[in-house]
Amino acid sequence: MTTETSISGETLTSEVIKSGVSSHRMTVGALMLLVGAVLIFAVGFAQGAGGFLHNAAHDTRHAVTFPCH
Repeated sequence: MTTETSISGETLTSEVIKSGVSSHRMTVGALMLLVGAVLIFAVGFAQGAGGFLHNAAHDTRHAVTFPCH
């Protein structure tokens, strides 16, 4: 049994709505992974004035007993 919903004059079935939500979640998940990777590399290679970010991340890794070197 499919449910129909009217959005902006168009009728969408429940399958189309579910696939839209799934696609949206995949897009958001991929963007969050990309942002996370950029942050990790930015902190990892921070030098100069931004070196405090690297040191803070390094100290945090030691605090949670995560091997880093």
